[in-house]
Amino acid sequence: MTAVYSAVILAAGLCSRMGRFKPLLPLDGGTVLSRCVALFRTCGVERIVVVTGKRADEVAACAMEAGAMAVYNPTFEQGMYSSVLTGVRAVGSDVDGVFMLPVDLPLVRPETVRGLMDEFRRTRPTVLYPRFGGERGHPPLIGVEAVPAILNHDGDGGLRAVLGGFEADARDLDVPDFGTVHDLDYPEDYELALAVAGIGYPLEDECAELFRLHGVSDHILGHCRAVAAVAVALCGRLNDRLADRPGAVRLDPGLVLGAALTHDIGKGTKRHEAAGAELLREHGFPAAADIVAAHFDLTLAEDAPITEKEVVFLADKLVRCHGPVPLEARYLEKVSMYRHEEGAEEAILGRLSRAKTVMARFDREMHDSSEHIAREALA
Repeated sequence: MTAVYSAVILAAGLCSRMGRFKPLLPLDGGTVLSRCVALFRTCGVERIVVVTGKRADEVAACAMEAGAMAVYNPTFEQGMYSSVLTGVRAVGSDVDGVFMLPVDLPLVRPETVRGLMDEFRRTRPTVLYPRFGGERGHPPLIGVEAVPAILNHDGDGGLRAVLGGFEADARDLDVPDFGTVHDLDYPEDYELALAVAGIGYPLEDECAELFRLHGVSDHILGHCRAVAAVAVALCGRLNDRLADRPGAVRLDPGLVLGAALTHDIGKGTKRHEAAGAELLREHGFPAAADIVAAHFDLTLAEDAPITEKEVVFLADKLVRCHGPVPLEARYLEKVSMYRHEEGAEEAILGRLSRAKTVMARFDREMHDSSEHIAREALA
């Protein structure tokens, strides 16, 4: 039988540390609150309750426009637990589990919520927490059997104290999702959220968690880090040249870094570039996935712009293991290894020809040698 979920978004706080009213701050084409509502709607959670307090009418209007119901907490100034109670009462008891999300954590990815739903159905714990880098985050998914304890609690120690009573039947789900632990407490937290909301690539901390979750070896990790260093250097040189061209679109160094760090995450599987790309898509990183899918071989037309995809591709071809290598030597080494296989030499030399075309274009654009930049980056 399909499990039924609801979500409570706590948006009644005073926002004293931020100095601005968090729920209605602009974010990713909407507001912080509308992004939180959209998170659950995207995942098929139909009963979404937004608890209001300060500026209740404005928050309620935003919540309803986004597709949630709003309930007012008249005692919101007493603290967050009063809002937890208001939300849980509004949800009712005819659900299997309740997500609990403070509005100041708007960067959680839909893939995390879907993963929690899948794990909850499979293992049915009383409480299921997303965990990032060893730290429990939000939103926990709380089984309906814990609701009476929440409603009967006096608020001392908050929701954490109540859920702590169910620790023996709690589980953690490791996720490569920085958004589960990133609160918008201070203005600098909001500035970071503005920069990364909606990006389709992993941040450095998320890359580290991806490596851990998928058992990436130290050897592959060292190679990925070396490729990332070269890719970032190439990206920087290209962007320096683009700065002199009015209207030119600069490359995204964050995308270059995230894709380069994860380009070999599928190594050890057949067609590792496709396997790695699929893995990244499953975790919510489609922009990086597109680059990873193309890092084995690609063609750059003379009139086509250089993109982050070509940067990562070339960087990978200028690194052997953890150190720099001339482009031609990289491919000729493969020829010597596989020339006994029918058609292998021809295929490898074809890839070499395409890679030379890409590198020649880089060298012209940068007014420098790509191989020289790679050596400098890994010195």
